Amino acid sequence: MEKKTSLESPTRASDLHSNNGPSPDPKSRVSDSDEKPAAFLAEDIEKTEHEIHPPTEYSEEEYKRVIRKLDWNILPMVIVLYSLSVLDRSNLGNARIAGLEDDINISGDRYSWLGTVFYIAYILSQWTQIGWKIFKPHNWIASAVFIWGLISTLQATATGWGALMVCRTGLAIVEAMYGPGIPIYLSYFYPRERLGFRVGFFLSGSALANAYGGALAYGITQAKSSVVAPWQILFIVEGVPTCILAIVAWFTMPDSPATARFLNQREKDIATELSLRQPGDRDHAGLQPKQLLGALMDWKCYPPGIVYFGCNVCFGSLPLFLPTIISELGAFSTIQSQGLTAPPYLLCFFTIVFISWISDKVGVRGPFISAFGLIAAIGYIIQATTTGVGVRYFAMFLSVMIFVSVACVLIWVSNMHATDTKRAGALAICATMGQCGPVLGTNIFPKSEGPYYRKGMWVSAGACLIVFVVSAAQSAMLWRENRARDRKWGKGRDEMHTRVTDSYGRDEYFRYVI
Repeated sequence: MEKKTSLESPTRASDLHSNNGPSPDPKSRVSDSDEKPAAFLAEDIEKTEHEIHPPTEYSEEEYKRVIRKLDWNILPMVIVLYSLSVLDRSNLGNARIAGLEDDINISGDRYSWLGTVFYIAYILSQWTQIGWKIFKPHNWIASAVFIWGLISTLQATATGWGALMVCRTGLAIVEAMYGPGIPIYLSYFYPRERLGFRVGFFLSGSALANAYGGALAYGITQAKSSVVAPWQILFIVEGVPTCILAIVAWFTMPDSPATARFLNQREKDIATELSLRQPGDRDHAGLQPKQLLGALMDWKCYPPGIVYFGCNVCFGSLPLFLPTIISELGAFSTIQSQGLTAPPYLLCFFTIVFISWISDKVGVRGPFISAFGLIAAIGYIIQATTTGVGVRYFAMFLSVMIFVSVACVLIWVSNMHATDTKRAGALAICATMGQCGPVLGTNIFPKSEGPYYRKGMWVSAGACLIVFVVSAAQSAMLWRENRARDRKWGKGRDEMHTRVTDSYGRDEYFRYVI
């Protein structure tokens, strides 16, 4: 007989309603999935789904088939769209050596300000994430993607520095509507133990974008036209496909398991059960102010913000300045420099995917973040202390490995807290602190420092060493905390449904991922 699995537990949502007042009337909900608001997807589904449908039993084969269908139908699109997002924000570096600075005056600090203004606007636009709760996800995704693709394309029409500044600001506002919310979107479909690898795979799109962006720029900059400059062709060719894919996303991206056209009804029921299979506060729904305050008062929320800051000093500067740094090594032409930016990022892409998978398997995040922070620091130190072309180019392969740490740190933050509200607060703290990194990173490679850019290399090395030290210290402290909890409350615990012991989201059953 085939083994069956059920997610029913003593803390089922339907049981909780009987303890906390009358259950909401399912008839008061709009049953048609096409008319269901996005806000229903995240928090209301937990309240009503078990009342409408009994817990679903399923076989291991069915479980794997549903996960496989979700992977093939959701992940490719979100990864491609995110890679286009990174490409459209970072192609400024390729455009610069493709003739942009010959046609538009971006001398002095003007080029750095094009990067800085993007990240300032990006930080200030994090509030747009509320759109994921107001609009249907497929509408929100498609609209954001189309608008940023249009703005990216319009950069080709800029005739002055001011116009580019306006485009970069608009691009940041709209891109902030998409990338930061995708981990939330993926949580609508995947159980938490499957979410880490998917989020890491999604974030690997940043390295993938810079890899094919360099290769694409290599081909585009060889185009000859008496009407359109190569840098203008670059913006058009990389912006128009984004607009086209936005239309595809409108018709293909599901809002929830219930609206996934690629699942039959049986698979939709299983997928809905899986989406609820994660630790959290099962006694309350919606935002819990005291748990949010608990995040603000919890020291564990702040070291990841420092780590993320260090990561983003490099994450924000590498795509903008790497093409220029390679072109000034003295051994490559402008066109060759465009193509040579691709190999380091391609290796980084595969590394991110592999490490995300391994970290899920072994249940460890911090040591990987720390290790790759150290590897990246070594790469920057080599570049800061040598002049040889070959050794400096090799060091770039090490430097870009800081992207691995970027991919892991956001997953790690989610694994440090027992309730959804506390996780949301911790992620907000991490994002706010971390997104200040690119503001520094975009100003540490002034043209006057070329061709070796010693100061920028040392600042970046220092930022990577901060990642190395702080993440290692955080891992050690979490390991000690886990041991203290085991001694105090024992090792036996419910791994799936945590029990909140106070209103601030502290939970004796929860153990931290180190």
